Amino acid sequence: MHHPPDTLHARKRRKARATIVSAAFQLFAEHGFDNVTVAAIAERAEVGRTTFFRYFGDKQQVLFADDSAEVDRMCAYVREKADRPLGNDLGAALALLREAGVATRPYASLSPAHSTVLVRLLRESVDLRSRYLLTRQQRALRLAGALTEAGAAENVALLAAHAAMACELTAMRLADSPEAFPARMDEAHGMLRSLGN
Repeated sequence: MHHPPDTLHARKRRKARATIVSAAFQLFAEHGFDNVTVAAIAERAEVGRTTFFRYFGDKQQVLFADDSAEVDRMCAYVREKADRPLGNDLGAALALLREAGVATRPYASLSPAHSTVLVRLLRESVDLRSRYLLTRQQRALRLAGALTEAGAAENVALLAAHAAMACELTAMRLADSPEAFPARMDEAHGMLRSLGN
């Protein structure tokens, strides 16, 4: 991967953004999601509200900050690694999504500590759960698009992407810690594979 030269400005922006994310997660961990305001996050991060809004549309966005970069990586993986048109092979499409998830996980946006906070917040806040489900739905549609580009039939691409999303939501419910999540994901995908047997 060729990166553009790292300008001082770009570094400063990244640092400001990371500081806001980290301040937000600290506050969410202390007070729960609903009780934290944007003003409080800005104050903890030692930036103005205007600076906050330069990076994030609202406090929910902070939690899903790097989501689209993660989906970009998964889509790129799917397009690159499909060694033949997927056609009607639902199993192959699902396996490819599973691989893409594993391959890009080391670059996952959230640290284990932040994941722990997010899972707890999702249990506590209905608003947040609905927003989270919306981000998963958007992710599924983008992944379905990548599968279609990799030659999968549209119905196969959509079902594979939504089945992968179902595996993720299942793993989230069943994992008692972020560390347990990958094993639960494997288990969910394994259960789907056993369907045809």
